[in-house]
Amino acid sequence: MTGACGASGALSAVHLDALARLPALRRILDAGPELRCSLERHTGPHMDVLHEGPAPGTALWARWPGDAVLALPDCPTTGCGEGCGQYLAHPGGHTWQVTSR
Repeated sequence: MTGACGASGALSAVHLDALARLPALRRILDAGPELRCSLERHTGPHMDVLHEGPAPGTALWARWPGDAVLALPDCPTTGCGEGCGQYLAHPGGHTWQVTSR
């Protein structure tokens, strides 16, 4: 197992503007403004899932730096009795291969 990136960030005005158009905005904002990268340790942009949807098999992800909100398809890979919680073609290991340390 490898460690998760864990880089932190905050929801920017661009993120909030994109989220303001979602019916589920309250649930997303109740989680707080902090973002935490869930990818395996890496260089380059960081990603954190904001909300499952808007369509089945997709999720909204915040990317920073760059302040983007992206609707990305889910990674379909399964292992260790669970599905991967990342987006399709994510860098590094799948969620069951990455520790939170």
